[in-house]
Amino acid sequence: MAEIKDVGAMRMIGYPYLPTMMDGNGSFYSAWEEFMHSDAPKQLDAHQTGEKNRTALIVFSPYSFVYYIGSLFPVGTKSFGDFVTFDLPDSKAAVHTEPADTVIYQIGVNQGIERLMKQFTEAELEIPKHLALTSHPYLVQRWDLDDQSQVHDHSGIMYIGEEQDSHPDEYDD
Repeated sequence: MAEIKDVGAMRMIGYPYLPTMMDGNGSFYSAWEEFMHSDAPKQLDAHQTGEKNRTALIVFSPYSFVYYIGSLFPVGTKSFGDFVTFDLPDSKAAVHTEPADTVIYQIGVNQGIERLMKQFTEAELEIPKHLALTSHPYLVQRWDLDDQSQVHDHSGIMYIGEEQDSHPDEYDD
């Protein structure tokens, strides 16, 4: 089901990746594999005070993006280990939630975004035309885990912010 709703502030704790680190198919499959086979998930779960999850966060800019792999935590969670943090604000967001049984990270980033956009379009939600040109240029793919660390739900979350200047590099004389 897809809907517009308020999402609370959250803290992403994980590792950042640049577009130059993508695999040939446009995914971060290799990065996810390295992450999932390291002790990172155990470290994140040990510090989790909310629901355990595996999350991909994409922070867009007009010319590029940064892709994070990690988990969402309540705001104020202290940084630990060699992880970095990124705080997400309270916001309106388009949210699509569905049952799931695995973290899907093999598909390309663009394919994942297109799949999510299709869900929002079919639900006739008003979403930003250019996410990178908004005050909240964030897209989240979150897989919630049960007590045995098995995936039970997937949520795609597109933040809805105010439109920003569409020509950031043009100057008035």
